[in-house]
Amino acid sequence: MPKAKVDKMSLAGVGNAAAGAAVVEVVKTVFTTQDNKPATIKDIQELKTLITVRYLPVNNAGKDCMGRSPFYDVETGNVVYL
Repeated sequence: MPKAKVDKMSLAGVGNAAAGAAVVEVVKTVFTTQDNKPATIKDIQELKTLITVRYLPVNNAGKDCMGRSPFYDVETGNVVYL
């Protein structure tokens, strides 16, 4: 019975794998639209700041029939339920 050939790791193989992984990452970055990219911590912090600055809670009004709380929208001057 012949012995099985054992593949050994080579520098060329490691380089090819690294180059392939780099190409895949570059292609993903180039062809992914801005809308489909995941949110970063900075994006979430900006959204939190927008909500806390633009919408102020209305304390003297109750929740609506769907359980949403009222907020005053500083930009439009309207009460919205979020």
